[in-house]
Amino acid sequence: MVLNIVTMLFPAIWCAIISYLCTLYNSNNQGLYWNGTGAIASIAFFLSVFLTAYYRLKYPRLFIPALQGFTLPFFGLTKGIYDTHFDVMSIVGIFYPVLIGGAIALLVNLILWPETAAKLSETSFGNALSSIQDVLEFIEQEVLKDSDNDFSDLAASRKLHEYIQKLDGDISKMQVARKEAKYEIVVSHYRPIWYKSFAATLDSLSRYLYGFSLTIEREGEILESQKSDQHSRGAPSYYTKSATISQLEYKLISQLQYSVQPQLRRFIQICISVLNCIQFRLEENDAIPRRGKVPREKAVDHLDLEEALRNLKEAKIILENDYQQRRAEPIEDHYMIYTILFTLTQFGNKLLELEEQANNLIAKRKGRFPRIFFPRVPLKKWLGQAGQNAKGERTVTEQVLFDQRDLLQREESRHNMATSSENTTSEPSTATRYKPSGPIEKRLSIESDWIDDKDVLTPLQNSPGTHFWNRYLQVLDDWIRTDPVRYAIKFAVTMELLALMAWLPIEGVNELYNHYHGQWALLSAMVVFNFTVGSTALQCLFRVLATIIGAVCGYICLLAGNRNQNPYVVAVLICVFQIPMWYMLLGSKYPRIGFISLLTMAVITSTGYSDRYNEDLFAPVWKRTLTAIFAIILVIIVDQLLWPVWARKMVRKHLSDLLIATGIHYSKVASLVCQENTQSYRYRSTLCDVESNAKVLRRQHQLTCQMLGLAQMEPRLTKGPFPIGVYKDILEHEKHVLYWISHLLETQSFVTSDVRRKIMNPMNPYRRELAAAVHLYLYTLACSLRTKSSLPASLPSAEIARKLLQKRQAILWHDTYNQMDEVGEKTQVDERSAENQVYWQTYAAGTIEVIAEQEAMGKLVAKLMGQHVFKAATKDWIG
Repeated sequence: MVLNIVTMLFPAIWCAIISYLCTLYNSNNQGLYWNGTGAIASIAFFLSVFLTAYYRLKYPRLFIPALQGFTLPFFGLTKGIYDTHFDVMSIVGIFYPVLIGGAIALLVNLILWPETAAKLSETSFGNALSSIQDVLEFIEQEVLKDSDNDFSDLAASRKLHEYIQKLDGDISKMQVARKEAKYEIVVSHYRPIWYKSFAATLDSLSRYLYGFSLTIEREGEILESQKSDQHSRGAPSYYTKSATISQLEYKLISQLQYSVQPQLRRFIQICISVLNCIQFRLEENDAIPRRGKVPREKAVDHLDLEEALRNLKEAKIILENDYQQRRAEPIEDHYMIYTILFTLTQFGNKLLELEEQANNLIAKRKGRFPRIFFPRVPLKKWLGQAGQNAKGERTVTEQVLFDQRDLLQREESRHNMATSSENTTSEPSTATRYKPSGPIEKRLSIESDWIDDKDVLTPLQNSPGTHFWNRYLQVLDDWIRTDPVRYAIKFAVTMELLALMAWLPIEGVNELYNHYHGQWALLSAMVVFNFTVGSTALQCLFRVLATIIGAVCGYICLLAGNRNQNPYVVAVLICVFQIPMWYMLLGSKYPRIGFISLLTMAVITSTGYSDRYNEDLFAPVWKRTLTAIFAIILVIIVDQLLWPVWARKMVRKHLSDLLIATGIHYSKVASLVCQENTQSYRYRSTLCDVESNAKVLRRQHQLTCQMLGLAQMEPRLTKGPFPIGVYKDILEHEKHVLYWISHLLETQSFVTSDVRRKIMNPMNPYRRELAAAVHLYLYTLACSLRTKSSLPASLPSAEIARKLLQKRQAILWHDTYNQMDEVGEKTQVDERSAENQVYWQTYAAGTIEVIAEQEAMGKLVAKLMGQHVFKAATKDWIG
């Protein structure tokens, strides 16, 4: 409500000043310039619309209120500009009805079923807890069965994947709802910021369950391939059967699974009980809403989780004993068994944190009654955030654009903080380092803070100009390239063309424009104008349908009430017609149709009821429809001529940037395990960098998935249907790659200094070759997507480099492992050896999975873009 007033106040003052200047010119200096009034009004109109559109996109909080700010220049600078007397009510008459309507809406919203951001946030936390519990119950009942069966049930794995997808959706909604509550006035027992650590822990739990799902699915594929002697998704071909030092037989993977299954089942049962306890305590203290399914009152405590973790240690010792009985290095097929144990162990540790955080959250409650909490954020940051639950008010394209800007701003602030801290600690004579300037580079060109050589060369394509004015032109060019500026220019040009008739130097044209409601064309263009070509075309279609529906309903209301002779009949019919429109707005997949239908019916009814222009009853209907169609045609033309944005091109561009950044990210993560001193500045700075980049890449992956949905809206007149299914598969594999890289990042922190010094560090050159091969492979796929060119006949696979590295590390591990076993007591050796074995094997599994997933992506990219056929380069010829 306050933002609506503010966004209308400044345009109202501006329009009042310009209107007054126009009347002064008409009364005193009419012959000074040719059509001086029209020139003054048109320039002022363009400036007002441009600035409003610019800040509308720059600050998402102003996105909806700015729509009302447009109405001031639309009506105030197109009507009465040729008058000789200034009437202040021409401006106030546009302003005060909004105040009355806003006050009524606010009062009704406060009295009838008030819905607050805090309530939505607390409900989303309850849904996330229930989803995690559902996943654990399914694992207990369907995956870990009380039988001699292993984990090879692929149907159960796929069903588990569906549960994980639902959990990911609930976690995303939880993060969005908590973020919205943080920036709004809430009435609750708890401040929204208090849920931050709780939400982060829930997100970690969901990611561990996601990794467990991937591991179980891959285990099932390995077992199926072993039974049928066929390759599944290319995975078994990456497991080296002879990568052992001693060729003694080790247990089959199914026997290993069955040997640890009782401990895993007991662990899952305890976790379910702990979640029940946490959920019950949160409901009892009004931290989340109560549900029909009430957990049991007496639940387990801290000791039960410790017992669950002891069960996992027993499972690790069982695998270690099986290993020591044969003294053979486990083959690569067994890596996933250790990955399951590692993932569940980390899940149990996070669950301990969740229980503690829930207790801390409950302890912050004060008093019986809810309190009012105000957002404690800077004004600029508050304006930069906006809710995502307003159906019909914001399209998917606009939300994707805002999310990308938010991600870019986060990266810019992080780089600025790093630069400022570096400048405070460095010497004044330090040379200025190169900083990427483009928006994509700022988002995805990730450079480590730790650099050996301070004399970093600036790329020639980014070299600064030799003249002083080059810098200012560069700043201006960068500003014009931003999304808000281009959107504002396109929007302002469109509105200027639609309102041009009101300022033409022809007598009577302005009256003709106002008599036929030319402002309605401005309102139609304002509603349908969007960021991408496809979404704009879709909104235009929705606009035509909604205009026809709303206009016909309004005409029926006026016809039944004989215009304004029977107001009660008109009121009743309006209430009746509103029911399906509100349902379409709030309960359908096309909320914009319901939203525009309501507005059109209101405009037609109010215009016909007041009858200010002495029109016949059907005149507002056809005028409204024709102005909407004319506005739509002009919007489509301008959208094609001025910086057209195609979602398909943006998908390929963002996906290629994501793949390149993923290769850089993997290289940095792989370098961490080779550093033996984990307390050095080099290690800590690189670790901080990759942890931040991991969050950025996950967010960029989500935005690319959202942008992919926009590509379906765009027509393809000369080609077949857009292969959205293949792109979805590529993004799914990319999601797997990002998870396994984060798995490597987490696992390497548990590798001991002795292992780093004796095994990892000597293999640093081989690991560098492996990272280079992974990066080069992803870079090749990215270039193919960006340029729409075919892949080469042979791709630079990293599997050979991985096998060479694994073989040499296995030799070092076998020798070092035997030396470590000769020291210490038996029990201590078992526990320490079991833990080391888990960390070693699960780290190796991450590298295997990254290569498997990226080569699966390569096949899909070849399916999309094609691949050069050169049989001599891909096959071995005999004779």
